[in-house]
Amino acid sequence: MKYTYAYKTSDGARHEAAMEAGSRDAVFADLRARGIKAIKVVAADGSKANGEVRGVRGRVVAVIVVLAAALVGGVAYFQGTRTGAALAANPAAVSPRHQIYGDPAIMEGLERGDFAAVLPRVGDQMLAVFAQPGKLMCAKGANPRLLDATMEAAFAAYAKDELSAEHDIAIDSGEARELRELKQIVNGIREEMRYYLANGNGTPRSFWRRLNERTAQEMQIYERTRRELEKETSEEVWEQKNDALRRLGLRTIANPSE
Repeated sequence: MKYTYAYKTSDGARHEAAMEAGSRDAVFADLRARGIKAIKVVAADGSKANGEVRGVRGRVVAVIVVLAAALVGGVAYFQGTRTGAALAANPAAVSPRHQIYGDPAIMEGLERGDFAAVLPRVGDQMLAVFAQPGKLMCAKGANPRLLDATMEAAFAAYAKDELSAEHDIAIDSGEARELRELKQIVNGIREEMRYYLANGNGTPRSFWRRLNERTAQEMQIYERTRRELEKETSEEVWEQKNDALRRLGLRTIANPSE
């Protein structure tokens, strides 16, 4: 079946295209693999394959779609020729942001921002704070929004001297999977930052601000979804909402009735 989809590039421009696929989920999966976050996917013939629902469920899904579109417009991720090329050229070393799960002994340190042993460069450590969608990987009580003069200078120097592709983080196949995933995601954010700066979209400081804004928007989507599900009893709605969270790389919400 033919599907049309819409997405935005880093300059905020909206684009539409079409592709043949077996389902809407297959379209989303194909686009994610190409580094594109679709804001709309519909069957070209207007059939029920669009996955539309009526009534309350339709309004629920619509809320998430609106918030997701706002998130895509905030900071485009893995969009544009450079980011797509990087992912295609070396998929083992570059990965989109996603939830990292694994050994609690490893994850405990990562989630409180203990990156020094894994990422020696200060700039890489700063980017790693935003590695997982919808959460900040930093010490409890830390505020990544506060970029003091010393850290700003260090981040600017990192952008100038250590951001080129030749300095991307090496991936050791013998490392723990959780550490490999973290490095791959940070390499992805590095590529995003290169694209952002090379196209004159702003400065290292403004890129840092956009990382914070994106995470705040992801948190908003997650919390709003969680609140809406507090009294929801429909398993279908639960699954639809969790699918929407998955498409954004956010963690899903367990249904207590299951």
